[in-house]
Amino acid sequence: MKKLYSFVLINIFISSIIAIRYFVVPGALFNWTGITFSIFAVIGHFFSVYLLLLIICIPLLWIKPCLRNLILIVLFGFFQIGLFIDTIVFQQYRFHINLSVISMVFSGQVVDFSLFTYCLMLTLIIASLCLECFILYWINNKFAIAHTKSKFLRLSTIFLIFAFFISHIVHMIAFYYAYSPIMVVKEYIPLYRPFTSKKIMEFFDKQGQRKVIYEKDDEHTGIHYPKHTLIINSDNNKPQNIMFIVLDSWRYDTFSEQISPNTYHFAQQNNGVIFNNHYSTGNATRTGIFGLFYGIPGTYWDAFLRNSVPSLFVTTLQKENFNIGIFTSAKVTAPEFDRTVFATIKNLRISSHDGPASSRDKQITNDWLAWYKQRDTSKPSFSFLFYDAPHAYDFPDDFEVKFKPIGDLDYMTLNNNTDPVPIFNRYKQSVYYDDYLLQNVYDELIRSGTLDNTLIIITGDHGQEMNDNKLGFWGHNGNYTDAQTKVPFIIIGAKNLEQLKDNAAKLTSHEDVVPSLMKHYLYVENDISDYSTGYDLFNPITNRNWLLMSNYSSYAVRTPDNIYLVNRLGISHYMDSHNHEIDATPNYSYIQAAIGNMRYFYQPSN
Repeated sequence: MKKLYSFVLINIFISSIIAIRYFVVPGALFNWTGITFSIFAVIGHFFSVYLLLLIICIPLLWIKPCLRNLILIVLFGFFQIGLFIDTIVFQQYRFHINLSVISMVFSGQVVDFSLFTYCLMLTLIIASLCLECFILYWINNKFAIAHTKSKFLRLSTIFLIFAFFISHIVHMIAFYYAYSPIMVVKEYIPLYRPFTSKKIMEFFDKQGQRKVIYEKDDEHTGIHYPKHTLIINSDNNKPQNIMFIVLDSWRYDTFSEQISPNTYHFAQQNNGVIFNNHYSTGNATRTGIFGLFYGIPGTYWDAFLRNSVPSLFVTTLQKENFNIGIFTSAKVTAPEFDRTVFATIKNLRISSHDGPASSRDKQITNDWLAWYKQRDTSKPSFSFLFYDAPHAYDFPDDFEVKFKPIGDLDYMTLNNNTDPVPIFNRYKQSVYYDDYLLQNVYDELIRSGTLDNTLIIITGDHGQEMNDNKLGFWGHNGNYTDAQTKVPFIIIGAKNLEQLKDNAAKLTSHEDVVPSLMKHYLYVENDISDYSTGYDLFNPITNRNWLLMSNYSSYAVRTPDNIYLVNRLGISHYMDSHNHEIDATPNYSYIQAAIGNMRYFYQPSN
């Protein structure tokens, strides 16, 4: 057992040496705090990984030495090979290898290996297996387990355990205080999931100092967003007010005259452009709002959160001296939009008072009305109203029930046989209630005489499934079908209506909002590719065949007919638009292009 454990310890050391390659990629600059933490994180992480391998290998102690040694050589040798290959993938793509990447590489559609590459791989395999063979030979024949050696093993184990726990504790503290030099390390280590706990930290932080965001050095982020400094030329242009109205969990098919009559008629009466094929950047709030405010894929969320990178759209509004009013029904700290989208906004309104979603929605309406009436009218205004009732299926008890029969929502009892009608009616009722509240907003825009000078975008952060695909999915964050990702999208008060109407039936995304507004309303002269992977909605969209979507742990490349899903384990599934797996080969050129977008802002500009 001691010899097997010694073999594992040596491999931990080898893996830690190989892992240095993750931290020497272009743009990966660390301060001394980050370097010190990286050492403990790498060593502690590989200790936990190899501990699992050790447990798996314990039954080998009862088989013949020759067979046992052969299995150990192959198992540990290929583990080191896989780790080395992952460093190559990370250097080129800034993410770690997964089964999806493997299937794409070996599909033959994207990469053709040369004879030299095959020879190099063969050499790597032989060298790795020979090294493991030598280690085993040295341990079995030269390494006597004396008292001093046993003491060395004990001390090594104590150090490894210390490294494991100290790295997780330090990361928990760094995450709580948004200290990016430590948080960013997670991106570089494969399969690394350090501990976080707001509840534990809040127990020690009675003063609520969590809101202190440490100043970061952009040189050390490894993120190149924007690609070039933004050039804004608004001197000869009169700014226009901008408003985002977003309903959490708003399905595309509940924007109608029956369910949302006030918004429907408001759009009809004010030349609103209704997009019929619009999708969120995710099936969850985090990635849906992220894509809406950044114009880039939600897969960047973790990196931007660790580095407290704000939305360029928001910082440009600030530079252009906009009044900015952020009114969210749910807490803006969960997800952590206070550390991402709105990180640069001082005195940010964190949430409404506690209470049901319908009550909080009423409060943000009233708060916005009060703010809008008292705003500085010499400056343009940006308003963000984020309603929550549809997410909670909530409406006031004394509010007229329009959709019957109506049922209570109990996620514990939902299954594939549950009748969706009563639940769907409750959901429609919540949308109907928020639409009722929004009439107050529309009336104020008209009363104040600012409607003609306001660009209004009305949409949802993601959809909400009612078991539409008969696969037992309810709510969101479960799949990437229309029910969970297709949302209403209406633009009211836009200039150049004809150009917008040309794209109303095209495949559009939340990624398209920021580039369209930055170019035409905030007068940013840079090429869109400097700050977004989206399209300009005011120019014809002619070559879009796919969309990239994501959530907390997976991503999908979505075409009108198919979904290519990569789950949190890196395992890919190819499905039709109703989430049924199909026996077909995906178009890997689309997937390669999507991966290019996922790594685009990690690459320095030429």
